Amino acid sequence: MAASDTVTRPLPNPFLAVAAVIFGASILQVAHGLLSTLLPLRMNAAQATTVDIGLMATAYSTGFILGCLFVSRLIGAVGHIRVFAAFAAMASAVTLAFTIAPEPALWMAVRSMQGFAMAALFTVAESWLNERTPSAERGRVMAAYMVVTKLAFAGGQLSLMLSDIGGLLFFMAASAAFSLSLIPVAMTRAPSPKVPKLKTLGLRQIYRVAPAAAVGCFAIGLMNAAVINIGPLYGARQALSPSNIAALMAAMQIGSLLLQWPLGWISDRVDRRVIIVTAGAMVVVLSLAIAILGTRWPQALYVLFCLWGGFSLSIYAVFIAHANDFAGQDERVAVTSTLLLAWAVGSVIGPTAATLTMNTVGPAGLFYYVAAVATAMTGFVAYRMTRRPARPVDERARFVNVPASSPQLPTLDPRTARSGMTTDEGGSPGDERSDVD
Repeated sequence: MAASDTVTRPLPNPFLAVAAVIFGASILQVAHGLLSTLLPLRMNAAQATTVDIGLMATAYSTGFILGCLFVSRLIGAVGHIRVFAAFAAMASAVTLAFTIAPEPALWMAVRSMQGFAMAALFTVAESWLNERTPSAERGRVMAAYMVVTKLAFAGGQLSLMLSDIGGLLFFMAASAAFSLSLIPVAMTRAPSPKVPKLKTLGLRQIYRVAPAAAVGCFAIGLMNAAVINIGPLYGARQALSPSNIAALMAAMQIGSLLLQWPLGWISDRVDRRVIIVTAGAMVVVLSLAIAILGTRWPQALYVLFCLWGGFSLSIYAVFIAHANDFAGQDERVAVTSTLLLAWAVGSVIGPTAATLTMNTVGPAGLFYYVAAVATAMTGFVAYRMTRRPARPVDERARFVNVPASSPQLPTLDPRTARSGMTTDEGGSPGDERSDVD
């Protein structure tokens, strides 16, 4: 064929290649957001103790950690689609167990199973995204994935405004959403990605690479998991309606969408720890304002929750960027995965610690607890600023909004594209070379 006759085919749209996976993950987040707000309200209505409600959230996080640690072996044994189908079906089925009786022990067991299932489902989805996304498009795809799934989570929370939270309707809706997430994934014609292996560092290694990030991600888990899971209980104890509580919880997610990118953009241009210290100080101020004004000026809570979410839910990604500044190219996947596990350990402890504080000082104790953790975190990061200079701007990896999702999401991060990830086949999924950095 003559050169003039050669037909140049346009490159496929990267979003079309992963649209089914992103759609399925978004449906999962609708169910996740709905249940994260509904369950504390239903347990509170059933006269469950404050600590039991905290333990239910702890059970979810415990299941999530176990899922992160063991799901790769399951994927290696039966494949991605089968694992996704199995755990979507399990999440759907166990959701209906909430309708048996509001027994704390039963609900804790169910939430731990859901935590394991969600870790498995997002590990499958995010390793699939990594496999199907070209290196040059990773930043755009990750941004789209983060925005769509966060909006879906907030949408699940806001769905509680559509009907009374009593009865079976919302449990059936969450169960249906888990089942429906199967459809786009099961119908995709894309080949199954390679089997992922979790890459992590030891505690001493991660602390040596980025002490502020290691301590900070743990502290973020202590704070954010507590407010996301116990925030609805705080609202109920302040005599707010379920619709108002749903709006408050969704406002936090919207706030994080609004402030995440400005904070990240600024952190690319100054010492990232300055942004972390500033955001941490704002979390302290906003937490104290919520604790003090909650009963005196409830109308202000919407603005305060939005701002609180904007700062507190955004710090995690800045910590990840800070750690990547000091990690070697071949360490970045392991560093980010390890920091996710540090966050997850904090999320196991946080909800129960927060409810113990609430038992002592009342509903406002949730935000006094958060203020105390944020103060300690901010103080430690400020101390670290005196011990090590910031990485020069021209030597940094640029900011990427990495949510705390699954250990496989770091492989989609454009900063880690050249480092690849270990697989059972001995290779690296996707293109190992990247010009993004």
